[in-house]
Amino acid sequence: MARRPLIADVVANLPAGESPREEVTKKTDGANVEARSVSRTIRTVEDLLAHIEADLERYEVAASEATKWEGMSVDRETGQPIVTELFRVFVRLKPKAGPSVRECVEAMISSALAGRRVRARPIPKSKRGPWAVLVVADTHFGKYCWQKTTGEADYDLDIAAQLVADASRELLDQAPRYKPARMTVAMLGDIYHYDSPAGTTTGGTPLERDGRLPKMIEVGTDSIIGVIDDAADVAPADVVVVNGNHDETLTWAAHRLLVERYDSRGRVAVDRGFTPRKYLHHGGNLLGFAHGNKAKRKLPQLMALEAAAAWARCPYREIHTGHLHHQAAEWSRPIETLDGVLVRVAPSLGPADDYHAVNGWLGQRRAMELFIYDEGGGLVAMHVAGPRMEVPA
Repeated sequence: MARRPLIADVVANLPAGESPREEVTKKTDGANVEARSVSRTIRTVEDLLAHIEADLERYEVAASEATKWEGMSVDRETGQPIVTELFRVFVRLKPKAGPSVRECVEAMISSALAGRRVRARPIPKSKRGPWAVLVVADTHFGKYCWQKTTGEADYDLDIAAQLVADASRELLDQAPRYKPARMTVAMLGDIYHYDSPAGTTTGGTPLERDGRLPKMIEVGTDSIIGVIDDAADVAPADVVVVNGNHDETLTWAAHRLLVERYDSRGRVAVDRGFTPRKYLHHGGNLLGFAHGNKAKRKLPQLMALEAAAAWARCPYREIHTGHLHHQAAEWSRPIETLDGVLVRVAPSLGPADDYHAVNGWLGQRRAMELFIYDEGGGLVAMHVAGPRMEVPA
């Protein structure tokens, strides 16, 4: 087999005064890009990236190598030796996996700080009266539904933001008539549909989705901040957050962000715990909040253990859950009493996606709910808002 000529051989055999030939090749291998050069001027990986105009917003360097040779030739006219430096550079680029953690956090911070409203009125030290509780469950910002494959409604980021804004405003417009002493916004998890740049849940389940991760974070965070700001216009408000199974990481991050945005000096107080179940009490009412994907049948016993002091003081007890918004008819009753505690499954504003449609989890009411509790104990009113159901002609 003939030996492949070395660069030194090529240089040595060049005609007098002729520069060595420079070559740059670039090829695409699937999603990857490879570039190679043999040159006197392209000496480093950075030089090669600049030469091929690599888009480093979309790609990152997966492998690279740069080497140098010195070739010797003789000027045929003068007989003087000529030393020529040549550089061989190789680089392989691969698509970036997704936004970095820094980019995600910056998107959430930007959303939280945008349009921040300063409340002039402080929270009263004590005020007696009804308790209004707005339950925001399973908004699934980032979920994508197409009516032609599900038989229900379309759903994407813009639709979700509009539905959440419309339903919450409709409910909060009803709250002032009860003159509540206290307003609570309960976030029951699955605010966001997925939890990773790859579009998977916290547990790794791949999902159909709308938009990139930073966009989902921005739209979802803007929406929940808008709900909280509007709630604080009704009465001094507190916010309780539990994580879902789709977005455990992002819910914790959003929760911490809400703590920073709203401090105890304003009209909004955010619960600072990260436990999977939360409890609040007002007058004779004890309410529990959980996503609902764990320990469903044990929630009343857990309430008695985890909120023992309030359990003893409050004769009226309820637990609000989400999660089963499209499976309630098959797996759980939307409202049931367990060990003397009323356990509710909150609806979602989102329609069924392909997964729910294939499994037959269809026809659930799409809604958001507001509850009014008498200070002495007990539910006295409930309001429901959501997309209007179409009546067949």
